[in-house]
Amino acid sequence: MRQNWKPFLIIALLAVAVFHLYPTVQLYSQDADARQAMERNAPTTYYDLQEGAINLGLDLQGGIHLVMEVDVNGLSPEEARDAVDRAQEVIRNRVDQFGVAEPTIQRQGENRIIVELPGLQDVERAKNLIGQTALLEFQLVEPDADRDRLLARIDAVITAREDAVDVSDSAVAEDAAPSLFAEEETVDEAATAGLLSRLVQVGTEVAIMQRNLPAIKALLADERAADVVPDDVEFLITSKPEGPEGNRYYRLFLVRERPEMTGNMVQDAQVTIGQSPEYFGQPIVDLATTDEGVRIFRRVTGAHIGERLAIVLDGAVYSAPEIISKIMNGRSIITGSSTQEEAKDLAIVLRAGTLPAKVDIIEDRTVGPSLGRDSIEQGRIAALISMVLVAVFMLLYYRLAGLVADVALALNILFVFAVLAGFNATLTLPGIAGIILTIGMAVDANVLIFERVREELRTGKTVRAAINSGFGNALSAIVDANLTTFIVGIVLYEFGTGPIRGFALTLCIGIVSSLFTAFVVTRTILDLITARTRSDSLSIGPVHVLAGVRVGFLGMRKIAFALSAGLLGLGLVSVLTINPLKPGIDFAGGTLLELHFDPPVQIEQIRDQLKQVSVADRTVDMSSSEIKQFGSAEDILIRVTESETGTKIADGIKASLLEGLSASIDDMEWVRRQEKVGPKIGEELTDAAVRAVLVSLALILVYMAWRFKQFLFGIAAVVALFHDVLITLGVLSLMDVEITLAVVAAILAIVGYSLNDTIVVFDRIRENLRAPGRSGFGDLLNLSINECLSRTVITSLTTLMAVLVLMIWGGEVIRDFTVTLFIGIIVGTYSSVFIASPTLYYGHLRTQKAERG
Repeated sequence: MRQNWKPFLIIALLAVAVFHLYPTVQLYSQDADARQAMERNAPTTYYDLQEGAINLGLDLQGGIHLVMEVDVNGLSPEEARDAVDRAQEVIRNRVDQFGVAEPTIQRQGENRIIVELPGLQDVERAKNLIGQTALLEFQLVEPDADRDRLLARIDAVITAREDAVDVSDSAVAEDAAPSLFAEEETVDEAATAGLLSRLVQVGTEVAIMQRNLPAIKALLADERAADVVPDDVEFLITSKPEGPEGNRYYRLFLVRERPEMTGNMVQDAQVTIGQSPEYFGQPIVDLATTDEGVRIFRRVTGAHIGERLAIVLDGAVYSAPEIISKIMNGRSIITGSSTQEEAKDLAIVLRAGTLPAKVDIIEDRTVGPSLGRDSIEQGRIAALISMVLVAVFMLLYYRLAGLVADVALALNILFVFAVLAGFNATLTLPGIAGIILTIGMAVDANVLIFERVREELRTGKTVRAAINSGFGNALSAIVDANLTTFIVGIVLYEFGTGPIRGFALTLCIGIVSSLFTAFVVTRTILDLITARTRSDSLSIGPVHVLAGVRVGFLGMRKIAFALSAGLLGLGLVSVLTINPLKPGIDFAGGTLLELHFDPPVQIEQIRDQLKQVSVADRTVDMSSSEIKQFGSAEDILIRVTESETGTKIADGIKASLLEGLSASIDDMEWVRRQEKVGPKIGEELTDAAVRAVLVSLALILVYMAWRFKQFLFGIAAVVALFHDVLITLGVLSLMDVEITLAVVAAILAIVGYSLNDTIVVFDRIRENLRAPGRSGFGDLLNLSINECLSRTVITSLTTLMAVLVLMIWGGEVIRDFTVTLFIGIIVGTYSSVFIASPTLYYGHLRTQKAERG
């Protein structure tokens, strides 16, 4: 009677799980259009469902993940904290006005801000909006004659030779001004380093041809030019080129360095459509200033009628209108926005305020919505296929007991999703991988129990007694194996980033859920079956499968050691000479783009288009960048190393491809994934990955020593783990697989899986050591391995099936992750039999020899 509470507990938990999953099912059973309609027409219902549903990670619904670093150099600790707080608030205000649902904006460390915008469609617009400094200044423009005179002096200084006569102010007098600028744009740039020969005259203004912009910026930044320019003025260039395609130019202004007014005095900024003849139909940003701004505007415009006032945003001139009359109400306009969206974004950053310090995007991970939809579909298919394969195998192999295990497996997956929904957690693509891996590993507890029950049935025990003994004897092995894997999951969660944390979270939840379903659900169903039928037999498959096998595994230890040494040596040679381990952008830094072309284009076409990429004020050589097909013929992966990247290399690549391959590009869907990792983030991730592996191994060693009362067991287990990791890395080197965060996560998962297998064997060894009348230690090791052989084969087979499904249907994004897991599971199964146990044997012999003196 004391077991009667278990069915009610299971039913209660099932009801709670269904309750928590209802919002998720309701929300995601609708397509995107239906969800948007619900958000518009029934916002209360929509947000209630969203609050109780599982969140989809950026890799499943698209969006951007940015890590932004506030430059606090030169600030006191108090000023630095204030700058970061203000920057976070400004960014939050901008994002709120942009209208992104469920944004995440949080501090990380002392001077970093994490921004996550899920479900975003126009990611480039959002990144420009968030990262824009928005330093708005109103600066008076110097007269044209002063500008021309100063340009001539700079030109004279730069082009002067050692034997040249000193150039005085009179040498560049007023009468020389008309001939300062080239009449044609086809100036031979190689003919002279002079400044003036690269400028053109547009009416009364000076302009820079687009092709000459990098050279002009370099000349103006020359320290010889800096010595000529007075401290109270500076040259500024317009923010965007003007003129027809192929003949575009930027205007050059000489302005007073001290601004008359800044954006801090802007009270409001709204987008309007120009009505005057000059700006008719153009999007205009209409500014209204504060009371103080009204006074300053009135004074400045009243004192400088007839002069020009440059409206400067982040060091670039947006417009420079002439002051016609004194402005009494403090209102002004900013022209120059080419689209309504651009004007709207400018108004947003002006209303939200200026960032208090420079903010750099040091990590940028962008996933397009189409890739998110594909990831969901691939994950769903992989999960369903994995469950069906494992369920069918268990049913065929264990019959009725296998059906019980399948019910427990289904409840296990249900409970995992219910926990995620209950905590409003985020499900990522690696999280789906963790669930699928859980499917393969969740049957391990049931396999251990069923094999123990089979052993008890072979001894002639009744069904009820065999079930009781089977669960009791399997308890320690199951707890030890799952607890060590749980330790690895905790370490992975602590040191990992968002997507990898998703894998660790689902893995840990799956471990806890599988323990519950194995010891409560499976046991309850078996008790109900045997109590109802009162039968002396149990449908659990052939009881004697592999029971009579007695393989001398320990006798093969020298062959196994030789094989392992050969594999380790081959891997070492590959790492040192053939294919050195190549860190991905997660660790090395750089930029990665996954692009979709329809119809497909040849890689050679892309290489030709990207020979030279224009980025800001320079040209980047892309000859050493990696360009390869990624999955289907339509998908291309471009990887640029950190040494080649600037802050805008991705923008330069996309602009070049849009220009030359526009026929194969869908503007909204072609950028499926974009990642940028700065060198600082790469170094930190490298340190975190190394720490994660070392901390995992240290914790496992301590736990094993405590649990088995001897360090010898822990040492043998850790030796096997090092063996597995090193061989896996060697094989990855031979396969030329990059070492990314996903690969590190897979290696840690291998550590957990391999340890799981080793602990099961060690637990049986410990049990047999306590048995009366035991034989020699070597025979006992062989006996223990053989007794666990059926469980080892079945668990490895089911886990490999799940991982193989991931490899085939999981998609290219997690392909390296699944390949690493597949290799590691095979190596881990081998090492638990042929490495861990022989190491324990040699350690035992050495201990005995030391005890004998």
